[in-house]
Amino acid sequence: MKKILILPLLLASVVSLADGEESSPIIAETLLLNGATNTWTQADLIAALQLMNRKYHRDVDNSLAGRQAWHGKLISQEIDEENEIKISTYEDGTQFIDKFTAQSPAREVEKSNAQLPRTLNTRGIPPALQEARVRREAEKATTNVVNNVIIINPANSEEE
Repeated sequence: MKKILILPLLLASVVSLADGEESSPIIAETLLLNGATNTWTQADLIAALQLMNRKYHRDVDNSLAGRQAWHGKLISQEIDEENEIKISTYEDGTQFIDKFTAQSPAREVEKSNAQLPRTLNTRGIPPALQEARVRREAEKATTNVVNNVIIINPANSEEE
């Protein structure tokens, strides 16, 4: 008998919880483009702010166009080579500090040259020099190294 009385109470509480979720209090209203009213609950506002926050950070991550869309025109840039940072100031006063690594032009040239394929020029040179170049290029490509070590045992020496 007690089980039968408890069952309607449990069902009533489940129904009231479901009703409570659907009828969350409206805490804000906005107008749509067509003039209709859009209502917002606290959960709706939190979800919308989270979406806007993610979009903002994607847009301003390192993109000049995204930063200008949110903060206006780029007004100034200062480069602090000692601390390796660049400070960008936008129209609304927002500043972004970006780190960078200073590299010398010689290092950039070395890096670019290392990416180029190696070529062996053999046109217009004497045959002996051509053979030497081909042999040297083959030696550079060889990675096997053989070391012969001779151990002399001083105990077997005949100096006595």
